[in-house]
Order: sequence, then C-alpha cells, then structure tokens
Amino acid sequence: METIELSGRTGQEVYEELKHRLEGMGYLPDEYFLLDDVWEDGKVVPRDADLFCTTDYGASEGIYLDVRLKWYGEDGKPVIKTFATGKTLGESGSDMDRMFLISSAITKAFHGEHGAYARFQRLEDGTEADGAVLHLSPKEKRVLMDALVEQRMRQEAQMTNTEQLLRRMAGSITAYMDEVGARPLHMSTEDRAVLAVRDGELYAFSSLALQVTKPEERCSLLVESAGRPGAVGRRMAKLMLGAKTPYPEDVWLDACKRAVDTGDLQRVQMMLDRTMDKVDAPSPSLPGEVLQYAYLQNPAMGSELIRRAAPEQVAAAPSKLLCAAAYARDLPMLTELLQKGLQPGDHAAPLLLPLLTAYDGQRVAHLLKDSLRVRPEDYDAMNVCLREHASAAAEALLGQGMKLDGYLAWAAERGTMLDNRAREILEELKLQQDQAHSVQQQGSGPVLGGMSL
Repeated sequence: METIELSGRTGQEVYEELKHRLEGMGYLPDEYFLLDDVWEDGKVVPRDADLFCTTDYGASEGIYLDVRLKWYGEDGKPVIKTFATGKTLGESGSDMDRMFLISSAITKAFHGEHGAYARFQRLEDGTEADGAVLHLSPKEKRVLMDALVEQRMRQEAQMTNTEQLLRRMAGSITAYMDEVGARPLHMSTEDRAVLAVRDGELYAFSSLALQVTKPEERCSLLVESAGRPGAVGRRMAKLMLGAKTPYPEDVWLDACKRAVDTGDLQRVQMMLDRTMDKVDAPSPSLPGEVLQYAYLQNPAMGSELIRRAAPEQVAAAPSKLLCAAAYARDLPMLTELLQKGLQPGDHAAPLLLPLLTAYDGQRVAHLLKDSLRVRPEDYDAMNVCLREHASAAAEALLGQGMKLDGYLAWAAERGTMLDNRAREILEELKLQQDQAHSVQQQGSGPVLGGMSL
C-alpha cells in the first residue's frame, strides 16, 4: 500500500486520507480522532514537515494519541504543532497496547513498512516471513475464532470486521488475492472493484472498473471512488468520469459531496467542471448545491470554489448559502456571492437578521444599496430592520421600492408589536416619506424662473 504524501497538501486533505486508512483497518480510536483546528481553513503542511506520534494516559481519564508535525522555520529553529488527537476512554493495559498499535499504523502510513507488507509470503529458504502484531477487539476475536472453527472463507454478517482483520494482516486484501490466488471473501466484480478502491490499488481498480457495466453498479463505484481520499482516489474518480453513460443527478451530487469530504480541492473542481456533461438532465442548481455543501463543510475549499465558479453557477445556488456566509461573518464571501448574482429570493429576513447581528446598520444598508436585492412585498425584511433598530437599512428598503403603507397594513393584520425605538424609527421614516411626497408635489406645479409655484 502506498504511503501517504504529507508535505505540500492541506492538513484537511492529509487528515481525511489518514482517517480513511485507519478506518479501513479498524484502527480508529473508539472515542474520537480529530484534526487540530490549526489545520482547518485550508492551511497547507510545510514541505519539509515530518510526523511523529506520542501515546500516554490522560491527566483525568482515558488514553491519548497525539499526532504531531515537526519542521524548521525560517530562523532554522524547529517548529512542532499538533496535527490530530485520538482518544480512548479505556485505561487497561490492552487499551494502551491498542493505542500504541494505532500509533505504529500512523507512522507506517507515512514512512512505509520498510519491508514486505504481505506477511503471507515465504522467504527463499521456506521459512515464514515476519509475523504480525495484532490487537483484536472482542468482535474481531469472535470473527477469527468462527473462521477457524467453521473453516469457512465467507462471513456475510461480519464482512466489515473480516475486511479490517485481513487488511491488518495483509496490508491490502487485493494484493493478497493477487499474490496467493485465494478468495478470502466471495465477491462479485463490483465488490472486488470497491475493495480495490478501499485498498488504494489503482492498477487492479482500472482493470475491474472496465468490467462493471450495470448502471447501478457503476453509480456505486463512482461514489466510492469519489470519496476515497488521496491522489489515488482522485485518479480513480477521474477514471469513472470516462464513462460514456451519464449518471443520475442524485448519484452525482452524492459523489461530489463525498469528494468534498476528502478535502481534495482539485478533485471537487474536476467534478464540478464535468457536471453538465456527466449528469443526465442536470438541474441548473446542481453545481450551486455542491458549492453550498463545500462551504458548509470546508469553508476554505468552498470559498475557493465559489471564487472560481461562473456567475450562473453561483446565482443558481440555494439562497441558504448567503445565510451561511452571514452567520460565519464572512463579509468578503457574502459580497462575492451577491455580486455573482445569488439573491435571497422571496424571504430576505433570514439573511438580514444575522447580518444586522454581526454588522452595524450602515454596512447592511450599503449592501442593500449596492447588490443585495429585497422584493418590495417582503415586509418581514422591514420588520427585522425595525426590530434591530437599523434605521439606515430600513430606509434602504424603501429606496428599493418597498411601500411603508404596505408594511403598516401587513403589520396590523398580524398584530405585530414594536418597541419604542422601533416605533420612533417608523415615525421618522413616515416623516421622511411625507416630506419627499411634498417635494415631489411642489416640483410638479407651475414653474417660474426656476421656482416651483
């Protein structure tokens, strides 16, 4: 199995690939395994960084595994930052052994085995290759005992545990099958292709994928490959894009979301670029839904995708994307979305509320005058401005064509109650409107010497 490339990639992308590998081996710590927030928002791992792990009992409970990165700064001094942390609540000797084995698996994932991973091979003199140190959970022990007692190769009910156990012993189930000609699991061509994805066996996958012809099986393979972290997964996904038959929209959206979860910007961009020619009758909003998911799950990736996206793709995105940017207090991204044509639609109040909470009324008023459009009949938007005492924003709504009399009738019908300050703003707006009408009426009368009569 290939080692994981560390330097020059985003921390999120590296973490997703590592997590995928540990999960495939059944080696995720049982309490949690989390990326440190230092590496969120698209931060790239320095090119000379190396990785090491420490494992120890916690101060109050459990056992912790810290994955750390080390590199040298511009001043030549070493820099050490936490990359990810795993925890188990158990505190027994067996729990400690398991956490050290996970630490070993992480180290090997980046530094390699430095030897044959396929421990089923024999040496030239006929002796067995190095043994394997395994820590088995109770379920895995039962799987192994059942296999030995019943002497059978297939255990449908314990498929996941069986795969994890085999992967720990052989490194790659696909490689094991090719090497010894055995079939530890009775599988169809599709199952073998999926297994090749999980093992990261690109050569085997490229051969097997061509043999999978049923539409539903190819859909499953697309989703699986799109969600396989790492450069190998990206190449597998690219192979699936070579199919002539288009994919259903729901399958494509699922695959794009899985690609986002890998943290691989290049892969998501590749799929977005192929959306309109690889999806059967795609809706105009499909790329926008991917952009929204990316921004919610990985703001740094989502922001970059939105900056690259065509205006028509952004304009067709769900309006909730605007609210997400507002709640994140991401004014540059909110401005980008508005300038590319995304608008709140019939109901602007859900957007105005977080905006007025995060920013002063003058800034929101500037957005309303510049690019944020509110429908004249959206009186709930005016109600939010009044309740938040945002007089400038309320005035900007009137400037967009909203009628104050219409709002008053709407509020009276619903029994809307306003506090004293909101009523004062309302009176000021009425006074300004009356004065404006008076000036207009004067301006429409007879004119003598440039003066209205």
